[in-house]
Amino acid sequence: MAELRWRDLAGAVGRMPTGPANRITDVPGVLVGHSQAASGEKSGVTIVAPPELPAAAAVTTVNGVGELTANLEINERGVMETAVHLCGSHAIGTVLQAAILASGRGPDNIVLPVVGECDDGEMADSRTITEDDVTRARDSLGTEVEEGTVGAGTGMTCFDFPGGIGTASRRVGAHTVGVLLLCNFGDREYLDLLGHRLDPAARKADSQGSCIAVCATDAPLSVNQLRRLSLRPQLGLARAGSYGAEGSGEIGIAFSTSPGAGLSGKELNPYLAAAWEAGHEAVYNCLVAARPSERRDGTMQDAFPVDLVRRLAERES
Repeated sequence: MAELRWRDLAGAVGRMPTGPANRITDVPGVLVGHSQAASGEKSGVTIVAPPELPAAAAVTTVNGVGELTANLEINERGVMETAVHLCGSHAIGTVLQAAILASGRGPDNIVLPVVGECDDGEMADSRTITEDDVTRARDSLGTEVEEGTVGAGTGMTCFDFPGGIGTASRRVGAHTVGVLLLCNFGDREYLDLLGHRLDPAARKADSQGSCIAVCATDAPLSVNQLRRLSLRPQLGLARAGSYGAEGSGEIGIAFSTSPGAGLSGKELNPYLAAAWEAGHEAVYNCLVAARPSERRDGTMQDAFPVDLVRRLAERES
């Protein structure tokens, strides 16, 4: 069965052209890898890797009830030393240690890994993540990018539906802007489905969730422009229905594979729009791809209403 994505149901999100695969890996050299927890828990690890390290990078925060390690160094020095690792909240220490070991650095050559987390505790015990799970995610870099309940997204919740990984890309002239989200946020009654609103979920998520937004580009942006770019996928989340709830952590990181002196004035606007559009669509791609499963308490998640979206799209066409 062919993979279903939002555009197959409801058409384009926004105005800009996508990259060939409409994924963050459309940015040349960027790779994504996933692994599921070998323990059998509904948890996992996702890695987003630039072609070279260190990479020019910047971080912004909309709501800070969450963690992205090395964010202080990134905003102080304008670089990230490792790939971006994503995981459940209680796996962050294990993933951090595994990234240190994988760096090959000795005790006299400190490295500060980049690890972002979201709370998957309703679905899984992410303390069961091991260094081997991280290694398997790293070994899978370069495979086709799956979405939904995969990798770090396995136990996530989005708008009280299954959540997880969503990705999209946009072209700006000769350059590409790609976004990958770890979606674990949102109240169902605020979700915007082609202007249609749903009733509140009968069972609300225990946590207010979070979202880590990873934005990559091959455009020659300055570090300050990357900082501005890192915020725009979060504006896409707002278009989908996020309001940055108390208790939720919305954190964005952007990196460039070919940094430069930056663009002048309004030349930056198409790149900001690209990150905004890609972030918006990535939320919907996550929702369409994610699959429901049992919570830790034995109850079942609601499935995302794909057939309703089809009917709404047909009505508008």
